Amino acid sequence: MNYYIIQLSDQNKDGKKITAIEIFNHLVRDNNVWAFGQRTPNRKRIQKGDKVLFYVTGLDNQYFIGSATLESGAYQGGDITEILKTYDNKEAYRIDLSDVQLFSEPKYRKSIVNLEWQPNMGGSSKISETDYNLIIGSVAKVSVTNFPTTEEQTEFVLEKYLEDFMVSNWSKLDFGEGLKLFEDEDGNIGQQYFAEGVGYIDILALDKNNNFVVIELKKGRKNDEVIGQVLRYIGWVRKHLAKNGQNVRGLVVVGEKDQKLEYALEEISSKVQVKRYLINFKLMDY
Repeated sequence: MNYYIIQLSDQNKDGKKITAIEIFNHLVRDNNVWAFGQRTPNRKRIQKGDKVLFYVTGLDNQYFIGSATLESGAYQGGDITEILKTYDNKEAYRIDLSDVQLFSEPKYRKSIVNLEWQPNMGGSSKISETDYNLIIGSVAKVSVTNFPTTEEQTEFVLEKYLEDFMVSNWSKLDFGEGLKLFEDEDGNIGQQYFAEGVGYIDILALDKNNNFVVIELKKGRKNDEVIGQVLRYIGWVRKHLAKNGQNVRGLVVVGEKDQKLEYALEEISSKVQVKRYLINFKLMDY
């Protein structure tokens, strides 16, 4: 059994906005189905018996709305035209659902303590059983305590937005070498890439020689924690993804220089490098 999160967002059809909630109600609540497009990540991997959570995206949302068990893998067939009327793509793949559960109140991601999963690009992403159980068992409430108050928490939120910015503007970034985002055979791109048994890799890329680069943003973590994490990810990628002699190395992205971090990196400089990011924000006359 595997666990997935399906991300819902507002859509536009024929000039009319269709909200994520309307899509969820029409497909999941009323018809016990979901639909994947031709390139939706994990379309080929999902199977009957897998568990899914539905997550509403957007700056003002970011909450889990319900769960279900897959009654089928993704397939084409049957009369799905009417059911999938919210989709322009008539070649959508249908997934049948059972045991659909609508949460009595939204489960906000920020209110679920110890949740490792972060939203990423793509309609479906695999998650750990631990995160699935955290979300299912959580009692989520909106509170000011859900928002960053300490310097470390603020750094975490800032660098999460930085991660999204990096992925969205990948071609414009200067890494000092040509890097491209990794994409696996199931269509999962290398942002918040699920490394089973280890966690989620912030960004997974390939260099010009087709070697793997594991990129981790410090995100308020302690030096020992971020170094240990990137080394674990390097080991996981080497074992599960690297083929035909592909090398694997790490890159830690930080906001400020840190002498303790520098000491640690000196001992593993052949495996892990570090780069700093700078943010330039200024106001100009209108």
